[in-house]
Amino acid sequence: MIFSNDLGLAYNINFEVAAFFFIILLYLYLRKKYYNSGQVNNTFRRLVFFQLLAILFDVASSITISYADIVPLWINIALNTIYFASSALLFYTLHLFFISFGLKKRVGVPLLIFSRAVLISFSALLVANIPTGIFFGFENGAYTHGPFYPLCSILPLVFLVECGGTFFIIKNRVSAQILTVLLTLLVMSALGPVLQYYFFPKVLLTNFFSLVSLNLCLFVLVSPDYAELSKKRAELNELQKHLEAKAAMESEKIHKRDKQKELLAEQIIDALAATIDAGDLKRNNHSENVAESARKIAYKMGLSKNEVQQIYYTAILHDIGVIGIAEDTLCKQGKFSAEEFEQIKKHSEIGERILSKITEMPEIAVNVRSHHERYDGKGYPDGLAGAEIPLTARIIAVADAFDAMTHERSYKEAMSVENAKKELLDKAGSQFDPRVAAVAVEVL
Repeated sequence: MIFSNDLGLAYNINFEVAAFFFIILLYLYLRKKYYNSGQVNNTFRRLVFFQLLAILFDVASSITISYADIVPLWINIALNTIYFASSALLFYTLHLFFISFGLKKRVGVPLLIFSRAVLISFSALLVANIPTGIFFGFENGAYTHGPFYPLCSILPLVFLVECGGTFFIIKNRVSAQILTVLLTLLVMSALGPVLQYYFFPKVLLTNFFSLVSLNLCLFVLVSPDYAELSKKRAELNELQKHLEAKAAMESEKIHKRDKQKELLAEQIIDALAATIDAGDLKRNNHSENVAESARKIAYKMGLSKNEVQQIYYTAILHDIGVIGIAEDTLCKQGKFSAEEFEQIKKHSEIGERILSKITEMPEIAVNVRSHHERYDGKGYPDGLAGAEIPLTARIIAVADAFDAMTHERSYKEAMSVENAKKELLDKAGSQFDPRVAAVAVEVL
């Protein structure tokens, strides 16, 4: 194609330049909005790709031919060769697009073999044209036709005849909407070369390429393949929103149930703690006091929220084993005898047996058993020492001792807070974990 001042030819080039960018935008839009890997869609994308390639090399070859005195001859030959090849691929993929709508293998395979044979033969002739000029050449800077040039017009017609045959084969197996799309493409593709050959005898099938491609993109927007995909995507979006809303409602219900269970558990634990302390009025809410002190110590030591909460539950139940001790022993005035003290010491083991029924948090029972162990190993019931004693039990031991020292008991008077803190520090490293004792003195 020669770039000149001829109105029709100049319009042809300008039209294709504008169409090139428009088709790119439309193609990217379709690919993003309607992308899937179906056979029709894949063939469509290849068709538009070769359309863009054909337009690009057509415009490039037109410009370089216009400056034949500047541009080397081999560049003009190369660009025109690539342009003819991309044009052939365009019509080949147009046939593939028709086939993708449901041609059976026993018919489609022979047609494909024939189409590929035509394409390969044409490509071989294009290569042969470079040294021989059998299709086209350049003489004195002018574009000339070779003896095989009519093949450049016959080749598209071969593929269009195949498209027409394919159309009639599949017309009873696809919807009327698809048939309308394919028939329009077929008519435009067949009419375009005839009109262009009449009005632009020196131009090969360029003026209508963009028109065919643009209409192809626009038709695909309403074709069942993309339209159905778009509809399904909308339905899926609605379904997703519905499921998300339902999931949010279910999550809220579960959250409420969890909160109710948590509240119920706390109330049961508080009730048990109140039951434990009710046997001795001088305990002064001992279980709750120990739990609050243990929570403060654990929080200050940087333990996690779940660990702090678990320590609170363990601390509030740490003396649950006293319900297995005789009431007259617990409420005795004055000091305990050695036998009575041995009986009282059993409350940690009794508490473990009671709380071992809580299978969701088995560590509660273990920590209740160990809350009277001493850091130096002289505690009970197992004589554990140092890090052998669970951290929760070490924290509860300090909180338990502090509350016992600062409140009156049937066997002793209350100690001042300052004296109690001094006692904690004095016995740090022997009875108490030094680090826990230091934190307790700071926060209690």
